[in-house]
Amino acid sequence: MLPNAIYSSLLDVLGRDEQSRVEVMRKRWEAYYGKLPLVLKVRPGQIDDNVRINYARMVVDKGVSFLFGRDIGFEIDEVEETDAEQWLDAVWSANRKMSLLQNAALVGGVTGHVFVKIVSGEPYPRLVVIDPETVTISLAPDDAQQILSYQISYTSKDPKTKKPIGIRQVIERNGLRWRIVDQVGDLERLTWSTVNEAIWPYEFSPIVDCQNLPAPGEFWGQSDLEDDVIEIIRAINFIASNTARIIRFHAHPKTWGRGFTARDLRIGVDETIILPGENAELRNLEMQSDLASSLRYLDMLRQALHEVSRVPEVATGNLDRAGSLSGVALQILYQPLLEKTNTKRLLYGDMLVELNRRLLSIGGFSDDLRTALHWQEILPQDAMQERQAALIDMQLGVSQDTLLQRLGYDPDLERQKREAASTDLGEQLLTAFDRGQ
Repeated sequence: MLPNAIYSSLLDVLGRDEQSRVEVMRKRWEAYYGKLPLVLKVRPGQIDDNVRINYARMVVDKGVSFLFGRDIGFEIDEVEETDAEQWLDAVWSANRKMSLLQNAALVGGVTGHVFVKIVSGEPYPRLVVIDPETVTISLAPDDAQQILSYQISYTSKDPKTKKPIGIRQVIERNGLRWRIVDQVGDLERLTWSTVNEAIWPYEFSPIVDCQNLPAPGEFWGQSDLEDDVIEIIRAINFIASNTARIIRFHAHPKTWGRGFTARDLRIGVDETIILPGENAELRNLEMQSDLASSLRYLDMLRQALHEVSRVPEVATGNLDRAGSLSGVALQILYQPLLEKTNTKRLLYGDMLVELNRRLLSIGGFSDDLRTALHWQEILPQDAMQERQAALIDMQLGVSQDTLLQRLGYDPDLERQKREAASTDLGEQLLTAFDRGQ
């Protein structure tokens, strides 16, 4: 009896952990979409003074823009464009490269982890960003990074009966290969039936993943919206909502009087107020404070949010406190976000290198090809200064391809355009010569 009891307890704990993880991810999505719980209670039929300032979306979107806001280049051979490189470019083009990468970064920024699935297709494989809420993984007992199986589960609707059904796909190791089992679940009877089973014909799995931000010793990564960030956002909304309620009740002066009754008060045709006696008074009750302390506290919370989330205020376009900035000063102000983005580049970059390796293997090329990633400059640059620096680097011996990549151009594409332009110019000259011009 004891082993069975222990086994049942372990299953119960694992189930609670999985449910807790999903609930945390849903809480973060609610924060991203500005649907956090109201901080002020509202009585039925009364005015709602709650203010929801969606800083969560700002934090995540800014991280996405700095990571994949500009094109990232993949290169296999630094000297010439190979067939493998052309095929890889075609795969990414068919999968709308930058849109897919931004979706992956958005999912990772909110949930803390990214899964990209390779789906067989013609003429190129499809790449699908999977919602981490739907993924359950099984790890090796002694290695938190060795995945033994993936289980992707979600609800859908039967196209015939229009009733809700469960969809589940299990991808698990099968010797040196991976077995993929597709199942459909009857939600009323709580049963699963297998509709398809196949062996993935490669040693690697069809899913690659990475952490959004590092979490040592853990499989699941850190989100841009950890609990400390969300709590600060809730505190900001509470102060802003309270301030809104105070202004609604007390911003307008209230007139009061004494020494007379309402019938004694007379207003003449010329709008002059006439009071009945010498001791009668008529005054306005006004706020004695301009809410300076509340506004200072709100500003302090906003600064704390920028520090904790590592998204400096200047990154949101607010230059009120920055003044005139040099290039070095700009880098110092952006330093927290630059460090955060460089960390993400390491994690997402390793995933992209591995994903490209698997794609090239599926395409019939060598399974050990590694792509070099060419990231563009993060901070806004002066175009004239960039090109002047590029000319100096060229004089020092830097190749034209490297300089073009640094400036955001595709060297291979530019080379093809130059050759096409030269061919067109040659044809125009020959045509003009034939015409005697």
